[in-house]
Amino acid sequence: RRSSIKQVLMAGDVVVGVGNIYASEALFEAGIRPTVKSNRLSAARSLRLHAAVVSVLGRAVELGGSTLRDFSSADGRNGYFQMEASVYGRDGQPCRVCGTAIRLLRQGQRSTYFCPRCQKP
Repeated sequence: RRSSIKQVLMAGDVVVGVGNIYASEALFEAGIRPTVKSNRLSAARSLRLHAAVVSVLGRAVELGGSTLRDFSSADGRNGYFQMEASVYGRDGQPCRVCGTAIRLLRQGQRSTYFCPRCQKP
């Protein structure tokens, strides 16, 4: 695939359930810039990304998901994952790892957040 790795993660035909927030967070955890072409990922980086997706989705489930605007769970409870986001929704704020300003870019119609220092091309 020649699409960016973030677009592939969100397409739903390779991995299901990775939405915009979780894709940005998993790519940050794996240290991969969201604009990297998916066919350029090494086996080692792919394995790191797999582990990060599993980790991020696991934490999201533990925290009840993410509540943005008016979303809540079926039983009416809010999720709290977004409160611990490393990059999502933090444009211009310092990275919690290195202090570099988090950047926002548009990929398709979606907002993508990343740290230009921690996430290598």
